[in-house]
Amino acid sequence: MRKRLAAAVAGVVLGAHGAGAQPPQFPQSPFQPLAPVAPAFPGSPSQPKPPQPLPPGVVAPKPATPGPAEVALPHAEIKLALHAQDVAVKRVAGGWEVWAGARPLRATGNNNDSETNARDVVRVFRDLRPTEWVTIGATKPVVEYGLTNGRPAVAAATPDPKTDPKGTGVTPAGGGFGPAIAGGAKVVQPIDLKTARVEAIRGTWTVRDDNNILFNFGLDKAGAEQTAAVIHKYGFNRVGVVGAPQQPVMSYLYVSTDAPPRALPGAVNAQIDSLTRTGIPIPGVGYTGEMVKIDPRKVEARKDGFEWVVAAGPEVLGRFGPTEWAAREAARTVQDAKYTEFCKLGGTANLTFFLRDGKAPTRAPISAQGRTFDLTTLKVQPVNGKWAVTEGGRQLFEVGSASEGETVVRVLKAYGFDQLAHLTAGGPKGGVMFMVKNR
Repeated sequence: MRKRLAAAVAGVVLGAHGAGAQPPQFPQSPFQPLAPVAPAFPGSPSQPKPPQPLPPGVVAPKPATPGPAEVALPHAEIKLALHAQDVAVKRVAGGWEVWAGARPLRATGNNNDSETNARDVVRVFRDLRPTEWVTIGATKPVVEYGLTNGRPAVAAATPDPKTDPKGTGVTPAGGGFGPAIAGGAKVVQPIDLKTARVEAIRGTWTVRDDNNILFNFGLDKAGAEQTAAVIHKYGFNRVGVVGAPQQPVMSYLYVSTDAPPRALPGAVNAQIDSLTRTGIPIPGVGYTGEMVKIDPRKVEARKDGFEWVVAAGPEVLGRFGPTEWAAREAARTVQDAKYTEFCKLGGTANLTFFLRDGKAPTRAPISAQGRTFDLTTLKVQPVNGKWAVTEGGRQLFEVGSASEGETVVRVLKAYGFDQLAHLTAGGPKGGVMFMVKNR
């Protein structure tokens, strides 16, 4: 009788432990751009059963890290091998930087928040402990993620001090763990894996789900498609943001084992209205190029690797090579002019210009060299076997095609630009080029 009773008790305890050992299921879905993604397990119930409480003294097992799904990426991952313990903050001539051993990873600038942001970036690496780091973005990192031996980086859950004051990992009945947040993140946004997709919004390529706009890639469609595929391949369900959300120092993907917070109704519409990166609205054209909102008070000259740049947060406005004085003079010029938008047309012409509250500036800075032109005489025509925008027969801009040239002319006429200005880097190349309306 005693033997049968002991066996029955053991069976109850082992059965309870086995139920508690089931890891959470992360939806792993095939990537389908521009459409909601179907769950990998369509037959599974939409509302999982609530977990049963563990008996007193039983340690909650750590959830298993989700493995990569069979999702083909549009482009190969460029992985940087690193050790999290080698990542450190350095003070350099141009401000604060984050280094991995002898390699610079990121410059955070030289403003009041630069040191804090640099140290927060280091905290992210120390918390995620990746062995490989990947960045996505055509001209600068828009989103990043870590892999640990080929698997997605998981943020460690923070013990709840009310239920686990010693941080032992024991989960009493009714207790729990705090949110899984990589240490340096100021903002964390959940990702709905079932609806994560690529979508064009106001002339820019974005990655979004049904609840939030997650990333804005501007004109970089390939980067947006790669990011959506990466999210589904690795099951990334959180975005961490270091620095101000409007101009983050770093945005990164990771896996959290916590339940996501409830989505706010109407959040997407509010996010669309507050986008800081959109296309340039042009009558008769629609959206073209890219327009980025900037805060002129935060424009600065800083070192980026081995060259000086003028930047507004992560947005580089112009490159000045080794010429520090020219970069600092250009930064002061942009600050004094109080420009609020920086626009890039891209293409062969690669024209850039500033706006002030959506309108063309009406005066060129004294320090800017430039040339005036007559809008009424602009034509698109071949010159020496190449397409160009000409003024009175003289080449003004080289363009890649007749259609690109027509777009350039429409942009110039839409804003009434009639002067080309250039904050130089001491030579014909580099610096910041922009347009002015004088008449």
